[in-house]
Amino acid sequence: MNEKQPTILDVAEKAGVSIATVSRALSGGSVSAASRRKVEEAVAELDYKPAGIRGAARKGIGRVVAMVLSPQTSPYYALMCQGATAEAARSGFRPVVLSYPDGTNCEAVTNDLLDMQPDGALLAGFAVESAFSQDTTRSCLQRIQQAMPLVAIGPPIDGIECARLSSDPSQCVRKSMAHLAMLGHRKIAFVGGDRSARFSVIRENAYYEEVKRLNCREDPAYVMLTGCDAPAGELGTSILLGNLQPRDYPTAIFAINDLAALGVMRQLQRAGIRIPDDIALVGCDNAFFAPYLTPSLTTVDLHPYEHGRSAMAELIMSINAGHPISFNQSFESSLIVRESCGAALGVRRLEKETE
Repeated sequence: MNEKQPTILDVAEKAGVSIATVSRALSGGSVSAASRRKVEEAVAELDYKPAGIRGAARKGIGRVVAMVLSPQTSPYYALMCQGATAEAARSGFRPVVLSYPDGTNCEAVTNDLLDMQPDGALLAGFAVESAFSQDTTRSCLQRIQQAMPLVAIGPPIDGIECARLSSDPSQCVRKSMAHLAMLGHRKIAFVGGDRSARFSVIRENAYYEEVKRLNCREDPAYVMLTGCDAPAGELGTSILLGNLQPRDYPTAIFAINDLAALGVMRQLQRAGIRIPDDIALVGCDNAFFAPYLTPSLTTVDLHPYEHGRSAMAELIMSINAGHPISFNQSFESSLIVRESCGAALGVRRLEKETE
């Protein structure tokens, strides 16, 4: 039976010092002689064996930054990773991307980071996005902060003071809905997303607010929270059409992201519904494939490459400064108008007023 291996947190608790002190002691940094002795005694007693990133750095591999991102099957996170990796390489750091299967909890990620002891950590996606366990997420991020510089990409979390970059998750919905309303749409559906991720919850709430503000039709059947990939968009659209009479179909759909929009487009075309003549479609993320679809996809660009690049630059600045940097920076998103929204058709009266 394999016993659980001790972590840097166990060493810190045994020695009666902070995780940051253990990290500095193990990496040859500046600590008092008394603290170093306590750490060395705790390491020996626990038979602690660090994962070796800092040790490898001392052997000439270079300084290491860890990146915890959502699965890179998502074009959004793939671009974010490219931006962060490019900036790390430019600054002489070696990026290590930590990949986890769906459903991995924040504690597992935190323990891995504390054990690996990189020079700093960049977190985005599932590691900071959970809508169900913000107390746990907050606790985990605080533990990481004690040991290393930290930068997060995503909505703010109360009680966490670190460098944080994001796009307003509601802005893509507001810009898309306003654009569709300007074109004459008042029956706008929301397809994709789920309530386990904060960005999805924020976008869903923004949708309800915009429906009221723009005097659109309020109908629970217009909201399909089926997930964030192409099959989810396909399923949501199938259920949406199946639950409504043709006269009640929406005239436009906002998809939670471009992957979901792929599924929406497939299901609409399978049902013989023309895009954008019968139903307009807007996605989010400006994925690489969006201009090459038929029709080309109107979407919102959140600029993930710049998110990744800027986040890594801030992380490296914090590492070089030797102290944490705390601020919030929000990026403006951009509506990219293409064929699927029907802008080329002009402003239309798409339905008669109903009693």
